[in-house]
Amino acid sequence: MPEIGEVARIVHYIREYLVGKTLAVVKAQHDENVFGKVGTSAAEFEKALTGKKVLDARQQGKYFW
Repeated sequence: MPEIGEVARIVHYIREYLVGKTLAVVKAQHDENVFGKVGTSAAEFEKALTGKKVLDARQQGKYFW
């Protein structure tokens, strides 16, 4: 699990470089621990995010979205 400082750095990076941009290409490696628990796949995740605009990035403790 990442440390709080590492998560804060990623959120800062996303806000600085990605907010307002459209995701032209999304690549995700299938991981049963990540995608299997929610009943989806890396391919479905890629398809769902491709073409979407990044609106914001936030954090609560060690979690970010």
